[in-house]
Amino acid sequence: MGPLSRFDLPRRLKPVLPVWAGELITSLICLAGAAVVRIVLDMIAPGVTPFVLIFPLILLAALAGGWRSGAVTLTVAEIWAWYYVIPPRGFTFKGEAQPANLAAIYVAGLIVIAAVHVFRSLNIREVDETQARVAERDLMLRELEHRMKNNFQTVAALLEMQLRRASDEPARAALREALTRVISISQAHRNLYAGDGTRSVDMSVYLSNLCADLADALFLGEVVRLECDVEPGALDRDRAVAVGLIVNELVTNAAKHAFTEGRPGQIKVVFARRGDGYRLTVEDDGRGLPNDFSTRRTGLGRGLVEAFSRQAGGKLIVRKGGPGAKFEVELAA
Repeated sequence: MGPLSRFDLPRRLKPVLPVWAGELITSLICLAGAAVVRIVLDMIAPGVTPFVLIFPLILLAALAGGWRSGAVTLTVAEIWAWYYVIPPRGFTFKGEAQPANLAAIYVAGLIVIAAVHVFRSLNIREVDETQARVAERDLMLRELEHRMKNNFQTVAALLEMQLRRASDEPARAALREALTRVISISQAHRNLYAGDGTRSVDMSVYLSNLCADLADALFLGEVVRLECDVEPGALDRDRAVAVGLIVNELVTNAAKHAFTEGRPGQIKVVFARRGDGYRLTVEDDGRGLPNDFSTRRTGLGRGLVEAFSRQAGGKLIVRKGGPGAKFEVELAA
């Protein structure tokens, strides 16, 4: 019954016209359509079945405009058919236009209108209840978004506090990695609800913000520059989170391993469309990958990056040629 609400003309016109005006407009539209059909019928067979159009006419008027629109349409249509269609024209009790026939047609029309009114009222009630549930759900989602944002901020603040207090370097590195992962997921959540409520994430905004947060969290400063070149594109939430975690792991590992002893350099993140999909590239101009990297299964977060690549529906490719390291993930659209 839901689609019926799209044809509720008085409700659709309510912002600009009173309800009675919408009901009257519905009646006039139905009567005009019936007049055109009647003219065509009279061209083919003059005077045939004068009251045949009344019942579909009032059914349509009552569905689209309500019982008052149906009643007005019934009254006007019966009078018009009686006067105009049955020869000789005029209000004469002749042929099908006998008082009993006219009364029976009118009562039958009222019964149809009453049945349609019950059906229509149930539909309107269902639509109103659905809209109320949707509004309540949206309110709950906004509240959930607000609470989750606060939770992410709380977790990040606790990790930052522990990071400042920690003196052991392995502990600081572990806390720093945990902080960047929280930032990555938080950014995906933030960008998911910043738009129109859809389940897709604007990757241009998401990755740009993520790179800025990573630069701050990793204390890269001016020595190691983090550049982000992202073309517009959208991925669903789960894939976007996976891509963000890939960027997080690769940038963190590059900052940790590629530039030792204060060596300056650059880390570059590129997200660009390639054919029907996208390509994510994270590269640096640091000291490069170890010779046994292709056979190594631990270290540098490789296991995590491969797992996140599969979650994002992509394939990880490692480029070892030239200075530094280069990682690519081919993603389907």
